[in-house]
Amino acid sequence: MNGLCPICVRGEPRDVVAELAASWVTAGAAAPLPGYACVVSKRHVVEPFQLSSPESAAFWADAMTVARVLSDRYEPTKMNYELHGNTIPHLHMHLYPRFARDPFEGGPIDPRRQTFTRSAEELNRLREALATST
Repeated sequence: MNGLCPICVRGEPRDVVAELAASWVTAGAAAPLPGYACVVSKRHVVEPFQLSSPESAAFWADAMTVARVLSDRYEPTKMNYELHGNTIPHLHMHLYPRFARDPFEGGPIDPRRQTFTRSAEELNRLREALATST
């Protein structure tokens, strides 16, 4: 635990829709794209290489499980994977299903430029899909 990390201080991230072996999956009502989710490591590290080999394998397996669920559910043309940590220094991976003619076509995703709102029903369907995937 890191006393300065907002995820560690709360004990988990906000908007958790699933808990997997090595991570939490978050998805709030507001999202930059339909199907957006974030995979957050349960162990506080800043960089993926700071995980032990078993922890690393479990984190990446969780991320690929979530990516597969999102791909099956939303049928994107491509899945984007982003790891930054500049704002919240706790290992997390953003998963962005990309679609033809999405608002960011031909460029990077800028969540400040566009937001979709997901209903509670849509978030519940995502929870159910994640629950049956593990």
